[in-house]
Amino acid sequence: MSFTFRPRLNIEAAVPRHVLETMHEKALEVLELVGVKVTNERLLKRITGHKGFRTENGWVRIRSDLIDSLLSQVKHRRGKVPAADEETPILSLGYPGCFWVIDLDTDRLEPLTKSRAIEATKLIDSLYDWGVRGGAPGAPVDISPRMRRIAQCLIGYEYSRSASAAPFESYEEAVYIKRMAAVMGEGFGIPIYVVSPLRFEGISVDRAIPFLEQGDCDWVSVSSMPMAGATGPVYPVGAFIQGIGECLGPYAILREAYPEVPASFSIGAYHFDMHYGNIVIGSPEQILLDLFSIALNLFYGVGPYLVRSFRTMAKKVDIQGQVEKAASAAVGVLTGPGEFIHSGLLSIDEVFSPLQLVIDCEIARYLARIARGLEFSQEQVDLSMQSIVRFAAKGHYLTDKSVLDEHRRIYWAPSLFDYSLLRTSKLDADMIGKAKETCRRKIREHTYQLEGRKKRKLTKIYEEAARNLS
Repeated sequence: MSFTFRPRLNIEAAVPRHVLETMHEKALEVLELVGVKVTNERLLKRITGHKGFRTENGWVRIRSDLIDSLLSQVKHRRGKVPAADEETPILSLGYPGCFWVIDLDTDRLEPLTKSRAIEATKLIDSLYDWGVRGGAPGAPVDISPRMRRIAQCLIGYEYSRSASAAPFESYEEAVYIKRMAAVMGEGFGIPIYVVSPLRFEGISVDRAIPFLEQGDCDWVSVSSMPMAGATGPVYPVGAFIQGIGECLGPYAILREAYPEVPASFSIGAYHFDMHYGNIVIGSPEQILLDLFSIALNLFYGVGPYLVRSFRTMAKKVDIQGQVEKAASAAVGVLTGPGEFIHSGLLSIDEVFSPLQLVIDCEIARYLARIARGLEFSQEQVDLSMQSIVRFAAKGHYLTDKSVLDEHRRIYWAPSLFDYSLLRTSKLDADMIGKAKETCRRKIREHTYQLEGRKKRKLTKIYEEAARNLS
C-alpha cells in the first residue's frame, strides 16, 4: 500500500463542457458583430484588407472561422502542470506597483521613497530562503516620474538576487528597462492589457508597437480586466463572454500583424463594488471568478492557470487582510501548485507592508502543509502496529523511536503562531511584535551584492536614461 491523501478541487470537471462551448460561441458572435476598437495606425495598417478582418471607423470585426483556426494550434496543447515544492513554497509580489509602504515603527502609511524601496528590497531578498522572490515592490516617488520605473528596476537588480525587469508605462522607459534586463541575462516580453469594453488601444498597445515593429521582444501577452457591472455585463457569464472576446480578438490581430512574435493570452473577469465604485480583489465573488477562470483557460489550452492569491482590499495589517488573503490562497492551494502571488501587498497592489510579507510567509507555509497531504504506506502500517504493541500499555508513545525520528517531518512547526494551551501559554506573547522584529533582523542580515561588472553596466544605463528623460 502506498497512498498520499492530497485534497484537491477538480475545477475542470466542475464546469460542464457545453457551458464553455456556448460562451465561446457567443464571444465569437461579439467579435463578428461588435469587434474590437483599434486606434493605433501602424497596427491597423498591418491588418487592413487582410482576409477575415473587416475594419470600419476603427472597429475591427473578425470572422469566427479565422479565430477557430488559430485556436486549433493552441487548444488542448496544455503545458505540464509544474511540480510544487510544498516544503518551501514560493511567494512573489505579483505586480510590483506600490507607491506606499507601511512603516514598521509607526504603522503609518508613508510614500515609497528610494530609501524605503531599497530597505523593502533588502527584506525581500533576505527572505529568499523562505521562498520569497522579487525585486523592488514599487516605484520610488521621490524620483522624477519618467525615471521612477527605471529606478525601480535598478534597485531590484542591485539588492535582490531574484529581481526581474520592472513594469513600465511608456515605450521610452521600456527601452532602458529592456537594456537592463539584457545585462542580467533576462528575456524581455510585452504584456498588453485590453481596455474594457473591447478596446485594443491606449498606452498598453502604443508602448508595445515599436518593439513589435522591430521584432525586438521575446513574447507578447494579452489579458483584460472586465469588471462585472461597470466595464462588462453585471452577470458573471456576460463578463466572461466579453473577456473571452477581449483576449481572442486582440490575440488574432497580433498573430496576423506580427506572426513571428510568440503570443499568448489569459482570460479573467472581476468583481466591481457599486458602493465604492472600484474593483474588488479578495471578495467571495472574486475567488469564485478566479476559480472559474481556471476552467476557462484550461478549455482554451492555455493552462495551467493556477491561483494562490494573497490579494486583499485591506489598507493595513488587520482582520480583513488576513481573512481575504488566507481564504483566497487556501482555495488556490486546493486547485494545485503555483506561486503565492501579491505577497506583502495591501489595497490590491498599492501598499507594501514588510510586516504583512512575514505574516504571508507563515500563512503560505501553513497552506503548503495542507497541500502536501498525509502519507499512508505499508511501512507506516507495519511500524504503527509495532508501536501499538510496545507502547499501548505504557499510555503514551512519546519515547517511541518513530515519534522521535519522524514527528518533525510529519508535523509543521509554526514560526509565529502559538499552538500552546492557555495553561502553558505566555499570555503577553506579541506575535505582531515578533513578526516586526523578524523584519528588522532580516534587513540587518541582508548581504546580497550585485556583481561589480553588471552593477557598473546598469548604472551607466540609468545615468543615460536620466540625461535623456529627466
